[in-house]
Amino acid sequence: MKLVWHVSHLEESDWFRYILHDFIGEELTDLEFTCLEDDCIHVVSGNVTPLASLNPYFEACRLRSRRMVLLHASDEWFSGGYALYRHFDLVIRTHWTRLAVSPGIITIPLGYPNGTRLGAVATPTTARHYVWSFVGAMKASRIEMATALKTAEPNRFVKTAATGDGPKLTKAQFDTLLEDSIFSPCPMGNVMLESWRLYESLERGCIPLIERRRTLDYFRHVFGAHPIPTFTTWGQARLYVNRSLKDRAQLTALQSDLIAWWAGMKQQTRRTVEQALKGRSQREALGRFSERPHNRIPAVHQGLRLLELLQHQSGRSAWRRATKPFGPLARIARDYVSHGR
Repeated sequence: MKLVWHVSHLEESDWFRYILHDFIGEELTDLEFTCLEDDCIHVVSGNVTPLASLNPYFEACRLRSRRMVLLHASDEWFSGGYALYRHFDLVIRTHWTRLAVSPGIITIPLGYPNGTRLGAVATPTTARHYVWSFVGAMKASRIEMATALKTAEPNRFVKTAATGDGPKLTKAQFDTLLEDSIFSPCPMGNVMLESWRLYESLERGCIPLIERRRTLDYFRHVFGAHPIPTFTTWGQARLYVNRSLKDRAQLTALQSDLIAWWAGMKQQTRRTVEQALKGRSQREALGRFSERPHNRIPAVHQGLRLLELLQHQSGRSAWRRATKPFGPLARIARDYVSHGR
């Protein structure tokens, strides 16, 4: 199949190529949406182009195509426009949400960003200098994380500005830091619980510490059962770190289990996608999905979307974000005005 990129410089492109490796015969960059060829996997980004605006293009593609697959990236805001899925035989997407659960839709892990070092033998936990490390802006639940873990030493904490200013590490330096850290706290990203940090940590043999909300065990939806240490508060994570450091043999075993589990999860994801791509068309199921109320009535989608996003927040992070002039509520309002109608 031809992999058609309708977005440039997508940070997940290495991960997508890994998942689709056995099916890609050719690649094409088509930022003007002019490719009408058959048997294509079309890659779009919800952060770049509103899905609703692409209906005319994909209607034209459908008239000329026997098989079409959509790879929907960058939808962490659950921006909607999912009625577009009706044009396709299969949809592959990142960022799990109840708003996009249907036969014909496969949600895969977000994966690692471009340039992540892969395949090296992991440094044992006993040879790592830092108990934990973190590089990033202080927002959402990251403030609670930093407060809870600050006394677990030695640590490396590089606070950057949300604007992108401030101290920075190169990608290679960041990967090296992970290789020298036993634990990698992975608090929520810009708006949801999943972020690249988790997958970078897994690739470097670092033990991630992830969050679970009381009403949302997000990563169980993404992975199923998994061995990643998971907590509802960062205070719980701090107690876990303390206990783990007292039993280095168990810590080494956990590191080995995580490395093996992640290698298996990557292969399982490839097999799931492979089976779907070789299977029968799901266009009828995706057509029925597009008729659901939240895909036909923008106001319904925006309300459900807000509830989905709120479940990713801790109580404190939800309050901080709600009071920001450029927080989630403002983003939802802008989306509704600009392309949600």
